[in-house]
Amino acid sequence: MKIRRLAPLAVLVVALVAALTVSTPEPARADAPIYQALTSLRGLSNSSFAHVVTWARNGAGQVYAPTWDYQNAEAGILALPSGDRYAILQWLRGNGRGALYALGVTDNYIGPRRPGADYPIATPTPDPYRQLQFATDSLDGNAGAQPGNIQVLGGFAAARRDGTSILACVSFQNNAPQAATLVRFAFPIKDANGNTVATLHLDRKGTFSTGIGIHSYQSYNDWKSGLSNRGYADNCVTRTVGVAALPIIEARFATYAVTYVLYADGTSWTAPGATSP
Repeated sequence: MKIRRLAPLAVLVVALVAALTVSTPEPARADAPIYQALTSLRGLSNSSFAHVVTWARNGAGQVYAPTWDYQNAEAGILALPSGDRYAILQWLRGNGRGALYALGVTDNYIGPRRPGADYPIATPTPDPYRQLQFATDSLDGNAGAQPGNIQVLGGFAAARRDGTSILACVSFQNNAPQAATLVRFAFPIKDANGNTVATLHLDRKGTFSTGIGIHSYQSYNDWKSGLSNRGYADNCVTRTVGVAALPIIEARFATYAVTYVLYADGTSWTAPGATSP
């Protein structure tokens, strides 16, 4: 009689175990292909991971002849069984990690939260300036005669996108046998058709010895980053206006010319057609 009373209880236990077995997914093994795919993703830089996110959100198309690390990761995802592939793509498409958790995969294997998959990628603040092409006005450039014995070593120009400010910077060297104390530059600003729409002027004063480079910022990016060096800003000219100016909006190129040089011995050089102080 005791055995008969226990029989229904045994049947209930067996049924409960069977139900749990059906409803609980089998945890993924650490050597399963899905872990290999996740390991590949964890090893990607943010830029490479962003490639995979874009690929996943654009339909996860076939990858032919993978070369880059992100292409190898994409090919590995495509090779997974459909359920595993679906779970990873759900995550990459910004739908959370739930499908991976349902397979028994934990955060230890998925890795830290990644931009694009676990949270939106921050949109960079637009650069308020656009760079202008800095160029000579002829094919000779600095290869020919150097006006006033002043050699231009480099430079850049940029304009605000709202048309309210424009700047030009120049690096140069005095190649005259005597020191120079004033070098005057003109920067004709040209539109897309090569027409001069404005001209900036820079009077660079100081003592510029023979053969010594007088440097400004190496590039627009150096200027934008706030790179500080004594004298860099002295080689720049900026024009700022209260409201947008059409010449700044139309500006596409910045050319340069040396128009006047004053030397330490009192002599000077003036470019043809230019006026001396």
